Amino acid sequence: MKRRHTAAWSIRRKRSGDRSQRGIITVLAAVLLVAVFAFVAFAVDTGLISLARTNMQNAVDAASLAASQEISGAVMEAGETGGDATVDANSIAVANARAMAFRVAAANGVTIDPQADVIFGKRTFNAATGTWPIDWGTEPFNVVKVTARRDNPDTAQATGEVKLSFGWAVGQESVPITTSAAAFVEARDIVLVLDFSSSMNDDSSIRSFSTLGQANVEASLDLIWNRLVEENPTWPGTSESKFPAEGYGELNSRRGKYISSNNTATIYSYLELNDQVNGLPKYPFPQAGRSSNGLPRKRPSYKTSRNLWYGYIDYVRNLKGPYRKRYGYRTLMNYLQDNRFKSDQSEDLWRTPHYPFHAVKEGASLFLDFLGELNFGDEVGLVSYGGYSKIELELNDGDAYVNVANDPITGVYSDIDTIQRHKQAGHYDGWTGMGYGIRDARQLLIGNPSNPADHGQARFGARPTMIVMTDGQTNQGPSDFRMPAGWDWSQWTDYDGDGSPDYTTSSSKKQYAFWEAAEAIRGGVTVHTMSVGAGADRGLMRAIAFAGNGIWVDVPGGSTVADMEAQMLEAFRKIAAKVPAAKLVYAD
Repeated sequence: MKRRHTAAWSIRRKRSGDRSQRGIITVLAAVLLVAVFAFVAFAVDTGLISLARTNMQNAVDAASLAASQEISGAVMEAGETGGDATVDANSIAVANARAMAFRVAAANGVTIDPQADVIFGKRTFNAATGTWPIDWGTEPFNVVKVTARRDNPDTAQATGEVKLSFGWAVGQESVPITTSAAAFVEARDIVLVLDFSSSMNDDSSIRSFSTLGQANVEASLDLIWNRLVEENPTWPGTSESKFPAEGYGELNSRRGKYISSNNTATIYSYLELNDQVNGLPKYPFPQAGRSSNGLPRKRPSYKTSRNLWYGYIDYVRNLKGPYRKRYGYRTLMNYLQDNRFKSDQSEDLWRTPHYPFHAVKEGASLFLDFLGELNFGDEVGLVSYGGYSKIELELNDGDAYVNVANDPITGVYSDIDTIQRHKQAGHYDGWTGMGYGIRDARQLLIGNPSNPADHGQARFGARPTMIVMTDGQTNQGPSDFRMPAGWDWSQWTDYDGDGSPDYTTSSSKKQYAFWEAAEAIRGGVTVHTMSVGAGADRGLMRAIAFAGNGIWVDVPGGSTVADMEAQMLEAFRKIAAKVPAAKLVYAD
């Protein structure tokens, strides 16, 4: 009896416990459902916010890049047309950039105010910190920032806040979102690699009668003489002119006196070049060259002067053509260009407009002026090459002093301009070692790959760029150079994408030049090239520019040196205006 009571009680207790557990589960389920609903609502609304933010960010990224391309385009157009490259608040480029940002943003489903939401600034290098801060509102502009805003409480508007699906649950039906992106035109660290070989005076030489015409070349020779008379360089420590307007004895006219004699001493005497004053030559040979320190040598002794005049007389006696045995200013200028072109032989040829070298000088000056006008923070270095190459760091020639050794890629454009203008064709020697010039430029920019500690002089955050110019065929390089095993030209010179190379060469000197360019390109250097005149190696220069993601500019030359100069100015301006493609600023 007692056992039955206990069993019934147990049954009643179990049923009561089941009901209690079911109640607890219901409460827990309700709580969990609320939590699940909250998580689902949170996930949905977070997704909406994230999607809206991503769409807006993509839109402003595209809009800022497109807007900055308007700046790049304006600069390049200025290079093509010779117009003003300055990008300021009043420029058409800025108005076009605002309009472009608006259109691109709209195409991506985002509405911006082109006046309030598109701002401009200048990105410059801070040498102390090694960073590139942006000064908003500072001209000239090379940065564009586009901001997209969805902050209007009226969610029905295009700029309305993002409406939340479950915002009512948390008491906030919408949220504001703002995104922005900035894109900039990258500054460049540029090294000019210029051909200083002696062939750079060919267009001013008698040898060009057949190609440029006798009258044109004669005009060039007269211009060289006239410039030396005007510049009036004097012998060191004296006021005596090296190039007196009245000439030297009987050597006193442009066309010159014809002397049929083949006896050098007789001609020397007939021209009165043997006259002396107090044991010194009355008419010293006008160029004594430079000493090892780069300064002009003193007035030559009678013996030295006589030997130099003898060299000139022998040269003229053996000339071919209409100026054979004609002793005058034209043949004297031609002799200096042909036989005494180096700076340690003729110290004043740098003053003269001899071609195509003078056209290169004028082009380089215009190039530097364009960079100064642009004012985007580009910096420039100079490498010259003849039979060997030289990083140009210092000039001390008695007329000017420049030293950029502590900053070989410099923003002081006038220093680079002064150095290059005080050079002459064949300044160091007469050969053409382009590969050496490219090698030095590469090492100056990005360092020596065999030395991990050598990072070069290019600034982090600037585009390393090389401009290589030649008027001839490279004929100097390491005697033992060979392309490495497995070298595949098709990887570098397949212009049309058919899998076959469009340029190859078996010349070890040209191979060396291309190899050095390839080493620079592997290191991230952009390489532009320029071929000047009929004898320039167009095939090699085109191939290097193609491989280096640069542009190749061909300067064919013309019937006059004026044609050449005009073409050269256009070429340098075009390359100066070839600014890099815009990039996004990832850390604003």
